[in-house]
Amino acid sequence: MRFFLSAFSSSLFLATWTILLFSSLIQAAPPPRDQTTTGKTPSKRNLETRDLLDSIKNILGLNAMKGYGPFQITSPAKPVYVRVGGDLGEEEAAWVNGRMKVANTALTDFLGRVGMKDFDHKTFMRSYTPTVGMSFSGGGYRAMLNGAGVISAFDARTPRAMGPGGLGGLLQGTTYLAGLSGGGWLVGSLAVNNFPSIQEIQNSKRLWKLKHSIISPFGKPLNYFPGVLTQVKEKSDAGFDITLTDIWSLLLSRVFIDQPDGGPKTTLSSVADSTAFRNFQMPFPIFLAIGRGPGEKLIPVNATVFEINPLEFGSHDPSTNAFSQTKMLGSDYSDGKPEIGGKFINGFDNAAFVMGTSSSLFNQILLDLRRNDANVLGGGIVKDLIMTALEFLSKIEFDIADWAPNPFFKMNPAVNPAASTKNLTLVDGGMDLENIPLNPLLCPHRGVDVIFATDNSADTVRSTDGTPSNWPNGTSVVATYERFANKFMSQGTSFPSIPDVHTFINSGLNNRPTWFGCDAKNFTGTPSPLLVYIPNAPYNVFSNVSTFRMSYQDAQRDLLIDNGYMIATQGNGAIDPEWPACVGCAVVHREMERKGMVTEQCQQCLKRYCWDGSRNSATPKDYDPQLKLRPAGAGELEQVKNVTVVETTPNNGTLAFAANSSHRSGAKLSSAKLTSTKKPVKKPAKKPVPAVIPASPFIEDHEDYSRFRDYN
Repeated sequence: MRFFLSAFSSSLFLATWTILLFSSLIQAAPPPRDQTTTGKTPSKRNLETRDLLDSIKNILGLNAMKGYGPFQITSPAKPVYVRVGGDLGEEEAAWVNGRMKVANTALTDFLGRVGMKDFDHKTFMRSYTPTVGMSFSGGGYRAMLNGAGVISAFDARTPRAMGPGGLGGLLQGTTYLAGLSGGGWLVGSLAVNNFPSIQEIQNSKRLWKLKHSIISPFGKPLNYFPGVLTQVKEKSDAGFDITLTDIWSLLLSRVFIDQPDGGPKTTLSSVADSTAFRNFQMPFPIFLAIGRGPGEKLIPVNATVFEINPLEFGSHDPSTNAFSQTKMLGSDYSDGKPEIGGKFINGFDNAAFVMGTSSSLFNQILLDLRRNDANVLGGGIVKDLIMTALEFLSKIEFDIADWAPNPFFKMNPAVNPAASTKNLTLVDGGMDLENIPLNPLLCPHRGVDVIFATDNSADTVRSTDGTPSNWPNGTSVVATYERFANKFMSQGTSFPSIPDVHTFINSGLNNRPTWFGCDAKNFTGTPSPLLVYIPNAPYNVFSNVSTFRMSYQDAQRDLLIDNGYMIATQGNGAIDPEWPACVGCAVVHREMERKGMVTEQCQQCLKRYCWDGSRNSATPKDYDPQLKLRPAGAGELEQVKNVTVVETTPNNGTLAFAANSSHRSGAKLSSAKLTSTKKPVKKPAKKPVPAVIPASPFIEDHEDYSRFRDYN
């Protein structure tokens, strides 16, 4: 009952707070800065007063960033421009050149440790450095934490990753790291904090403390709501429109940025000044979002995909095919050049705002509430309140991320739908069904050889009641395949053939690593990168928790991270001792093909992991996977002990952590007692009872549920 009241209060508070406070912010917001920014014309007196204040601040040097609000600067010494796409920007090309030298050393060491046979890795690496990309899907904290386990497994700083069955060092040899939504939270936590290890994040006093939901009216979040509103007002006072995404972003910042008050001064472009980035000791971080046109509710599969990185913001899609400087976002452009009479702005690219934009899916919540008659705490007044709040926000387009002024104004007007407007609105990068951010890594000019794509989507549903069961079924890669099947969208970009989602389940492709695009001869043009698809699956824990579960005890958090580690390493080599060598084969496969020197061992890996082209499109039974790792003998495996049970109602989408989670030698996890709203339930000695996570106060993963229907 206590949990129900807390969840009810959280939902009621969020809905009411959203309507009232955003309404007051709209009414209190000052007139727009000028016509070039918003398309609205304030009074002459207002403009003159603001220009005078800007001039005084510039003279006195008072325009340094104070917080979340963007600020005006004088004309920069370096040229300000929007470049046409189709190639790497000069700064990225120079950075990649430096990173390649570091990656070559790391990959040479990695390939020498993973047990590759009949392969002279040192000679191979003297003449070629593979370009490795990693891609992390959306899916809330589920995606962030399972993805963190994958990162930990690939990181040479993780002690057990350097032991038998480990894959440590692959991260140090990776050039690109892409994320959206929950995967973007992972990438952002690494990028803006000078690339800490996952273990350092877990031990941090500030980062990833998930005990209290960031939207709960009780506990610590209540203490920082006033500060969040003050920070949002700074942006409004600077003359920029604010939306729900700004509030959301600043709440997220308290979890992902290791600075007081969420580091309101931290920008994405400042990552380029960090020690790890300048010294090429981290991969190049990329975040994804998609464009949403005025009045759009459903996002089309061919929506413009935007990438945001520390150097540039833009799109490789032919509809835009242009990039602006990230640091200068918020400035006024026209046809790729600074607009006459416009302003130069810094501070718009707030790092939390980037992460919030990539996870801004409020409109999708409303759509599924309407469409599915979703059961939010039994429906009734709470559901009605949430729908009322979201309908209000959608009507005034407060459920998006506002990136005006549009840097691509008047650029490529023949095909660019945003060329005629100063407005640019973005939403969650997975709302076009492509929940894995593959697009930026497929660009031919980036020359990526292999993509390790971690899929933590929540695509599957239960046939009994239609509720999501929160496992991936390949929907994201199917959507990417269909996108690039469109000749206008592909423009020379290749993507391998992908089976339908029913085949994914019937053939078990969503339950184990699967490689796509293994034979370069099957491509008519430039081959795509080899795609190593790594889906979320239960190895030592049932990791299909709801996207909208917003609080975890540290022990629960760490269990999900550990499950991700086991996913990446195939149980530290317990499931397939040859897996580390096969990962090595995947890294060098494209160059091996070009040289015609695929080893016998690598050929066996291809047979084992490549999709063989067969299809089974019959409607599958409900997908209900079992744990892959179980106790196998005294001393060999460890168990998580002292786990208590939380009472829950049937069919509410809540899924269990396994109390008898197993861990191979070297994969140690301290005993953890999970919190409970009930007294511990006694259980038979031979039948450990799984610990169950309390249900989220929100509907289950509605975004991914709608994806599944589209391919059913």
